[in-house]
Amino acid sequence: MEWKARDVMSAEVRTVGPEMLLPDLERALIEQGLSGFPVVDGGRLVGIVSRSDVVRQLCVEQSVAETLSDYYADPGAGASGPVESFEAIGQRVGARIERLRVKDVMIHDLITVSPEDSLRDVAATLLARRVHRLPVVEGGRLVGIVTSMDVVRLFAEDRVRPR
Repeated sequence: MEWKARDVMSAEVRTVGPEMLLPDLERALIEQGLSGFPVVDGGRLVGIVSRSDVVRQLCVEQSVAETLSDYYADPGAGASGPVESFEAIGQRVGARIERLRVKDVMIHDLITVSPEDSLRDVAATLLARRVHRLPVVEGGRLVGIVTSMDVVRLFAEDRVRPR
């Protein structure tokens, strides 16, 4: 038997919308015990967001804050008042992060598979693209998701044998 994506995918997929605020996303990740979600808008898959996307954005925000802090701390840059404290910078960055939405950090360039793709192709895509989840899409609509753990589980349960 040749396994297909439809044979191993989870058809009940938890999703989030692009307008969800990052603090709400963090709560959903914790409550669901997941590391990421497909992003769906109007029934169509528009992105994927993971905890690492949020961390990447935090790094960007920290870098911007450090650059601004260094600029204002440089007497040659025309600083005329007291240097902003680290606590003030952190509060400003924190306030900005709280206003960001899923659409601001999600991955737009999607890697997807179809329900008819072979498990071998799915596994090869997971490996080559270094991703842990692949949305299964049919006609632009999300119909399931295959994770690296789904593939590992099949081998661990001795349900699939390598050639």
